[in-house]
Formats: sequence, structure tokens, C-alpha cells
Amino acid sequence: MPANDPNDPEIAVLRGLLEDYRRQYDIGGGALDRSTVEHLYKMDDDFTAYDIAPPLEGYIGWDAYAVGWYKVLEKYSEIRFTFREEPRIFRKGGVAWMSVSADWYGKSKGGDDFAKQFRTTLVWVRGPDGHWRITHEHGSSPRTFALAGGEVV
Repeated sequence: MPANDPNDPEIAVLRGLLEDYRRQYDIGGGALDRSTVEHLYKMDDDFTAYDIAPPLEGYIGWDAYAVGWYKVLEKYSEIRFTFREEPRIFRKGGVAWMSVSADWYGKSKGGDDFAKQFRTTLVWVRGPDGHWRITHEHGSSPRTFALAGGEVV
């Protein structure tokens, strides 16, 4: 099961869903409306998300994520979301996972420019209806820390 297996027809389906995901969070100056991405998610108590923003323990269950999602995104008036490289997509049966680094940038509601580089990993499951949905979302941002001796880790 290599990344982006050209012999697996589901990889093309998953690549299309990932592009839907990226486009939905690349909203420019449009309204922030989570309903435009909900069809991509498994909206249940098992859903888990770790975001680049607090809380550290993430969001357990779709209802918790619903609250957190708006707390993060309501801070921005413009958002752009682009991938930095070709996403890596893997599948084994009814489970798929993908990872990619990305740029997320735009303007805060106060008019300040912002830019973050981050990594995202998505775990998808295929439901009884045959549709793929995200059951786990993990976004992280590399951070550096200067040690007392000057080394940056």
C-alpha cells in the first residue's frame, strides 16, 4: 500500500474529497459557514480533532468541535489555505489517512495579516453508505524553542 497508489481507484476519490476540504477552508473574505464542510465529517461522539489552536486536549466528539470550530474561525475576516506539496494518501480497506503541510493565511477581523505554516493529518472511514468521512483531524504547527545554550530545537 504505497502512498498515492495509482492502482487504487479510491485514491482518486479521496484526493477529490481532500480538495473539497481544502477549498472549503480557503474562503477568502466569504462568510464562515461550517455547514459547507459538514458532509466531509463523521459527526458523532467518536470524532476527534486536534487543532493548531487550544485546547491542548483537543475536541472529543462532534458537538465539542462545533463549539471550538467557530471560536477559532470567527477571529478572521479572510482565510486562504494552500497545500505546500502533494498530499500523501494511504488506504487499507475502509480506512484511509492522508497528510500534507500547508499554509494558512489571511486577515484577522481587526485587519492584521496572519500566516501560519502547519501540518494536517486526516483519518477517513468509509461508512455503510459507501461515503468517506473524516473521523479524526489533526493540525499542528512546528514551533521552535531556544535552549539556554543557544541551540534551537
